[in-house]
Amino acid sequence: MFSIELHNAIWLFLVIFMLHDFEEIISVENWSRKTSYLVENTNKRLKILIWNFWKINSHSFAKRDVVIFLVGSTFVFLKVEFIDNSWIANIFLFFLCFVLLHNLVHIIQTLILRSYTPGLYTAIGLVTPYTIYLFYRLV
Repeated sequence: MFSIELHNAIWLFLVIFMLHDFEEIISVENWSRKTSYLVENTNKRLKILIWNFWKINSHSFAKRDVVIFLVGSTFVFLKVEFIDNSWIANIFLFFLCFVLLHNLVHIIQTLILRSYTPGLYTAIGLVTPYTIYLFYRLV
């Protein structure tokens, strides 16, 4: 069976998550232009709130993702550097739970809007399975 060393699996998480961020960056601007009809003539605050979050240009969204990348990189670095430290392990597991929650939000937003939301495909197809795999390896 194929297995990669744990520290490599943890570093690979950053690559997987950045693929997700790239999907968001690439699709967010075009998506917000094409889906404005979802909130026109509606009084559903939740739909408007979700759409307003995604109504952003790719450049501005990429700036958000730099911060997310730096935070995620910090957690990954600490976990790899102090791989046997239980305190760091708990922080990293909390971070992975946050990522799974983030992916669940993508699914919920898609169901509420009844439309694809940026990042949905990689959240479901890459990030969630890989995060679960990391949980399996770490716990």
